Amino acid sequence: MPPPWHRHPLHHHDHAPHCGPPQRGGGLRWYLKARLHRRLFVGYALSILLTVFVVATVSSALRRGPTWREEVKRVEAFAAGRFEAVWRFPAQRDALARAMARDLDVDVTLLDGSRVALDTFTPAGERAEPACARPAVTLDVREGDARVGAVRVCTERHNDARGGRQSVAVLGAVVLVLWGLAGFMARRLTRPLGELVRVVQDIGRGKLASRMQLGRHDAGELGAIAHAVNDMAGRIERQIDDQKNLLAAVSHEIRSPLARLRFMVETLRDGDPARDKTLDDVDREMEGIDALVGDLLATSRMDFEAMRKVPLDAGDVALRALERAGLDPALRVCEAGVAAFEGDATLVQTALANLLANARKHGGSVRALRVSSGDGRVRFAVDDDGEGFAPEDLTRAFEPFYRGDGARKGNRPGVGLGLALVRRVAEEHGGRAWAENLAGGGARVGVEFAAA
Repeated sequence: MPPPWHRHPLHHHDHAPHCGPPQRGGGLRWYLKARLHRRLFVGYALSILLTVFVVATVSSALRRGPTWREEVKRVEAFAAGRFEAVWRFPAQRDALARAMARDLDVDVTLLDGSRVALDTFTPAGERAEPACARPAVTLDVREGDARVGAVRVCTERHNDARGGRQSVAVLGAVVLVLWGLAGFMARRLTRPLGELVRVVQDIGRGKLASRMQLGRHDAGELGAIAHAVNDMAGRIERQIDDQKNLLAAVSHEIRSPLARLRFMVETLRDGDPARDKTLDDVDREMEGIDALVGDLLATSRMDFEAMRKVPLDAGDVALRALERAGLDPALRVCEAGVAAFEGDATLVQTALANLLANARKHGGSVRALRVSSGDGRVRFAVDDDGEGFAPEDLTRAFEPFYRGDGARKGNRPGVGLGLALVRRVAEEHGGRAWAENLAGGGARVGVEFAAA
C-alpha cells in the first residue's frame, strides 16, 4: 500500500468567475449565442422573409377586380362555349383544338361523352396519343343539360416541367443572393467587434502589446473605442513595467542594508548574555523582513508572468532546499525512481524553503522532507514534531495573512504569507498544496507539481 502522502487527489481552488467566450454546447441556441454575426445573419434572413410576406399580404388586400381563380373560370367558360358551338362539326372542332394547342403551347385532347379520347393535338399541329397523366384543365362540352364531350388541356409535357425548374432556379438564386448579402453585411458589421474581443482577451492573458487594427473602419464610434482600448493597453503596459522596475529596485535597496545590519549585529556580540539576547531578537526581525521581501518578490514574479520553467530533478531540488535552510541532508527521504518535473527553479525553492521554515517555526523541528511521485505528480512533504493543526486551521492554513491560534498565542513571528505563497506556486505549476495531521503526532505539509 502506498504511503498516505501518495493518496491525495488533486483539488483545484479556482473560485474566480468564468471569463472568456461561451463554452461550446450544442444545437441552434448555442450556434446563435456563440457569435454576433450569426445572430445578425439569421435576423436578416427572417427580415427578408417577413418583408416578402407583408408585401404579398398588402398587395393581395389592395388588389381590386376579380381574383385569379375568377379569371381562370371566365377563360374556361369562354373556351367551353367556343367548343360547344362547333362540337357537332368535326372539321371546325379539330381546327379550334389545333389553334388552341398552337397558341397556348399545350396539348389538347378531345373526348366524347363517355370520356373516350377522340384525338390529341400538340403545339406543332400534329396528332398524338394522349400522354397527359394530370391535365391542367378539363372543359365539359354540353348541349343543354347533357354532356356531349370534354376538352382536356395538358401543360406538363411542355411548360410545366421547364417552367417549374426555371421558377425553382430563379427562386433559389434570389434566396442565395439575399442570404449571401446578409452574411457579408453581418461579417462586415461585426469584424471590428471581433477585433475588439481579441485585443481584450489578449490583454486579459497578459499580452499587453496587443493592439486593435481597424483599417478603413477606423472612424466613428468603433474608431473611438479602438483608440481608447489601445491607449488603455499602452498605459497598463507602462505601469506594469514601472512596477517591475520599482519592485526590483526597492528589493535591492532593502536587502542590501539588511545584509549590512546583520553583519553589524554579529560584530556587536561580546559575550554579554543580555546584550546577545537583544541582538538575537534584532537578527530574527531582520530575517523575517528578508523572508517577507523574498515572498513579495516571488509573488510578483508570478503576477508579472516572469516564470521560467526548466526541467528539474526532484531529489536534487529537495537536497538543495535542505542545504539552504541549514538542515541535515539526511532528512531527505527520497523514493526510488522519482520522476522529473518542469518548474521555475526560484519559485520551487521558495516554496520548499517556506515549508521548511513553517515546520521549524510552528512545528518545533523538521522530522523529514519526503520526495515521491505517482499519478503524473511529483510530491514534496515536510513532516514536523509539533502539535499538529487544529481542525479549523487545516482548512484555512493556506489563506493569505491567516495565522492560527497557536501562532498568535505563542507570539511567533510572521504575517501568514508563507503557506499562501506555497499554494500559489503549486497552482501556477498545475499542482496543489495540502496539510494534514499525522497519526503519531506532528503535522505534514506538502506540495505537488505536474510531472514532466
